[in-house]
Amino acid sequence: MIKQNLHTHSQYDDGKDPIDQIVRKAQELGFTILGFSGHGYYPVDDTSMTPEKTKQYIQEILQVKKQAPKGLTIYLGIEEDSMCPIENVQDFEYVIGSVHYLKCNGKTYPIDYSQEKFNEMLEKAYGNDIYALAKGYFEAIGKQAENTNIQIIGHLDLIAKYNEDQSYYRFDDPKILGYAKLAIDKLVQSGKIFEMNSGAMSRGYRKTPYPSVELLKLIHQANGKILINTDCHNKEYLDYGMDLCLKVAKEVGFTTLEMFNGKNFESKPIEEFFV
Repeated sequence: MIKQNLHTHSQYDDGKDPIDQIVRKAQELGFTILGFSGHGYYPVDDTSMTPEKTKQYIQEILQVKKQAPKGLTIYLGIEEDSMCPIENVQDFEYVIGSVHYLKCNGKTYPIDYSQEKFNEMLEKAYGNDIYALAKGYFEAIGKQAENTNIQIIGHLDLIAKYNEDQSYYRFDDPKILGYAKLAIDKLVQSGKIFEMNSGAMSRGYRKTPYPSVELLKLIHQANGKILINTDCHNKEYLDYGMDLCLKVAKEVGFTTLEMFNGKNFESKPIEEFFV
């Protein structure tokens, strides 16, 4: 049986806990695979790892890998922001590619820093036109298809972080789904893997994971591949929401999930995964 999370943050970036405590918690929770994915350096993002911190992060993960508890395999990953590609990509075993910022009219706006900042971006950059914002966002997501650094697409619909009540847009809005489908099709064709991500659930923003069921259906229709991650920033939530992700994935029709083996990803029967 497989219990895997490849999206984990620590005190090296904006996570709460040191590496060793996260590893102990993973062992307690019965994980078989744990991947760390600190935020790659981006000067605009003060929660990202500086070059010096990145070196320390790499050294500690490599040491922890050697001392991993029996039954738990640890991997060294990184989360790359679309605005700042990782230069030393060869140092990492896998890379998650995420769009955390949008650039409009020469100014860079954070997507998920706070709802206040999101509203500011919507108003000042996009004239309160949510369709314009969504189009710009999913175009940025689609460009990740060209990024050879990354294997996993992080939180596909991050613009929905504050949209639990669907006050910004309906999850089944045909126009939004059209923008998303263009990106999804490009990403599937380039072999990218989509994560189901419960991070906004554990932090109280959403009751359902990224991506929405509607987008998950589009991924399934396009024969896309998925895995389940928790985007953990607090070890107490290391497996938060994984049960719901697994349930939803099965309901949508997925029969396999992706497992990382240290070199590449393998499709495994969904029944082999437990949460």
